[in-house]
Amino acid sequence: MFRSQFLSLFLLACLATPTYAATLSFPQPADGDRSRYGFEFALLEAALAASRPASQKTQNSPSERLQWSAQTMSQARARLEVAAGKLSVVHSVATPELDRQLTPVRFAIDKGLNSQRILLTRKDLLPRLKALRKTEELRTLRFGVLGSWSDRKALQSLGYQVEVTESFSGLFKMLALGRSDAILTGVLNVQQVQAYLAEPSELEWEPSLLLILPAKQQFYTAPTAEGRALAQRLLRGLQTLKANGEFERLHAQYFGEQIEVGRGRRELRLDGF
Repeated sequence: MFRSQFLSLFLLACLATPTYAATLSFPQPADGDRSRYGFEFALLEAALAASRPASQKTQNSPSERLQWSAQTMSQARARLEVAAGKLSVVHSVATPELDRQLTPVRFAIDKGLNSQRILLTRKDLLPRLKALRKTEELRTLRFGVLGSWSDRKALQSLGYQVEVTESFSGLFKMLALGRSDAILTGVLNVQQVQAYLAEPSELEWEPSLLLILPAKQQFYTAPTAEGRALAQRLLRGLQTLKANGEFERLHAQYFGEQIEVGRGRRELRLDGF
């Protein structure tokens, strides 16, 4: 009888304690350049470590391991993989639709700075953009976007012209060839984009405009019991990192002076969501 009672208590304890997969997967970018998601990967590792259960901190207890997906994939496919439970977590610009489809981790990992955009354009278009003063004047531009970007729907819903490609490097080729006029680039992504520009290049950053497209990036997990448990744990970890200053340190390590890119520019506000 004692043995059966012990077994029952053990089973109840297992049910009451959230369990996590030994290996958690995060999408490898479509172009294979992991540095593009380096901050998000490092932040996930830190959040998992900060929220690790005490039982896993002992030397003999296994802990989960975060790894890149075996295959490269677009953000659109990554979201589908998370929804299907084939991928553990993905980061994305938050939208009401995505909040319904997946389990959101409600913490702005970009500090809301993804709302601030500058324009990458061709040198021959710089005089035209310098004279721009009203949001309506942007409607004459063709914005280059990835098909998986939330910007695509946001810009289209506002009546702006978009030219779509599925290739990150294709964005810059399309712009250089005159098939688009500008790429909306988050101030936190300027350094990543700069790495893709050839030297010398006919492409250049527009120096005077700051476009505000309200948005924030956050993590998403699967819409399952395990996914919800992981989301709760990640939120605890991120809140711990914010409280102890580690989140700010990581953010500064990866983005540094890029945060200052938008200062002193002429603001034009767009509303997409």
